[in-house]
Amino acid sequence: MCHAWRMTKETIYPGIDEYLAPFWNYFYRTEARELARHYVIGLMMDGERKSVEPMSERVNGSERSMQRLLTEVKWDEQEVIREYRRVMLNQTSDPQGIYVVDDTGFPKKGKDSVCVSRQHCGSTGKVDNCQIGVSLTYVGQDVAWPYGMELFVPEKWDNLNDPYCRAQRKKTKMPEEAHHREKWRMALDLIDLARSDGVAHRAVVADSWYGNIAEFRQGLAEREESYVVGVYSNTEVFLEAPLLELAPSKEKKPGRPPKRPKVVNVNPTPVKVCEIGEKIDKDAWESLELRRDSKEKPLTAQAVSLRVWPAVGYKKGNIHEQVWLIIERREKEDKKEELRYYFSNMPQSKPSIEIARIFHDRFWIEQGYQQLKEELGMDHHEGRSWIGWHRHVFLVFLAYGYLTWLRLLEKKLKSQAARKAWIQIKKTVGRELFF
Repeated sequence: MCHAWRMTKETIYPGIDEYLAPFWNYFYRTEARELARHYVIGLMMDGERKSVEPMSERVNGSERSMQRLLTEVKWDEQEVIREYRRVMLNQTSDPQGIYVVDDTGFPKKGKDSVCVSRQHCGSTGKVDNCQIGVSLTYVGQDVAWPYGMELFVPEKWDNLNDPYCRAQRKKTKMPEEAHHREKWRMALDLIDLARSDGVAHRAVVADSWYGNIAEFRQGLAEREESYVVGVYSNTEVFLEAPLLELAPSKEKKPGRPPKRPKVVNVNPTPVKVCEIGEKIDKDAWESLELRRDSKEKPLTAQAVSLRVWPAVGYKKGNIHEQVWLIIERREKEDKKEELRYYFSNMPQSKPSIEIARIFHDRFWIEQGYQQLKEELGMDHHEGRSWIGWHRHVFLVFLAYGYLTWLRLLEKKLKSQAARKAWIQIKKTVGRELFF
């Protein structure tokens, strides 16, 4: 039986029914649609916690019914998220857009939530008990929105020879096809999804954790994707095309032959990118305005570029493609200078300043995660099941999409009265969300 819902502030969500209408075909009953509508509104309402219990109190609804929406009520969450992408792309598709790859941690106290494990958690900055979501964000028309997110399956959750693991998978209702994959492979799968959807873009951007993985860069190159990815300061490169001297072959001996030749000498020797950065001539730096802060003050940096060959794995005979090494110099709040490093396979005709600016479009991901978590409660989910985690994330995406839809609507408002009404809406909906 469908529960009655009443919210004293329902009128502050203008156009919510218009925005949600395309999704209703995938919620098969009236109850499911009403529960989803109020779950999305509950995510946007003021309040520190966005788990089911406090949200149900805010919307004067049934906690049990809202929990069932995540675990038992029939709706096609995969079609909902596909429709969400179509709706968002209709507003933000951009040939100059970018894909931003990243992952984020969801700290957990217990060990029974699906795929929870002790692993590095970006949210806490240390190895912690958490879940990890690998994500792809799309940035187009000066708007950023989460395109997709998948739950990372740690190896301990994929050991089917372990009775405890099998019991945990069954308890959390993990599908049989859910297996451990490296995060960079998951990221490539999300990129393939966006490519299959025909999402317009000019480059893929990722941080140093992904950028230092040669297989990830190779996967992008095989897909003919332009990329700008961070690398660690101790990453080694060659300043000239390397010549590798291999150990002479020995007489055949019984047993398995070696898989790779042994490198006994290399010319030139590799150097760390931080050593290169320290020797850049003062006159070589180009000034770059990255963006403007909340007070409309320009945020600036300096950059320089040179052609290099990544050196990772050269002792095993690996030779990598030639890439740009972008070195960026910024002044920190304590007035000390900080150097950052990126690899890019963009065309040689591309100015280094423009490549650096493309990388800094990823600042949207940091802002986006903050809003998704702090304002919309993406990491507040307290359920333990596989489907519950994904459904909660997808509903958070719908709430984010609605607020983005309002932001785009603001640009179309012309009259002074309309703008005054909009200002009042922003004051009421989630403390100046997204604006």
